[in-house]
Amino acid sequence: MAENETKRDRVRRLLIAPLAEDGMRFKHGTPQDRQKHQLDRLADDLGYMTDAGLLALRDWMRSHGDGSNRCFWPATVAVISTAECFEPRPLEELPALRRWFASAAGRAALEGNRLVAEYEFWRKFKRPPVQPRDKEAVARRAAEWATKAERVRDRVARGLSPLHDDAAWLDWYNSVTERAQALVAADREDAA
Repeated sequence: MAENETKRDRVRRLLIAPLAEDGMRFKHGTPQDRQKHQLDRLADDLGYMTDAGLLALRDWMRSHGDGSNRCFWPATVAVISTAECFEPRPLEELPALRRWFASAAGRAALEGNRLVAEYEFWRKFKRPPVQPRDKEAVARRAAEWATKAERVRDRVARGLSPLHDDAAWLDWYNSVTERAQALVAADREDAA
């Protein structure tokens, strides 16, 4: 890997170029500019993946091309959804998530002590909890986690060891809290 290789270049080197060398192509008549645009978009969308994730995706794509001979580039949406199965995209890279947490909804989640539960809802469903049952589930989970965090912190403050995997859970909870708070704080920094 070159020192100044971009994410797009890395995806081209590990995924796109080897597949093209293996014979993956666009259907006859696809304009050159459209081919370039699709591959550039694919490279940008997959830039978050690790080398190992890209290699696994490449192996999958070798046998999942479109057409009767399986030699045409699959639809971008198919590649991206499969990539998510191999290696989920970090939430912080989703523009909709950043907007959600930077909005009044993020501040309300912070004030309502639902920040971690809403972040985890986003992680699982890649969308905000807007339906009444989604909001109820998030509120219930937030209350459970807040109670657990308080219980573990109290136990540690009294000089006792956390039970079972409570220490690891609290580390996870604190880490997610920090990431979600950073998303909410980004709005305040932009406004300043």
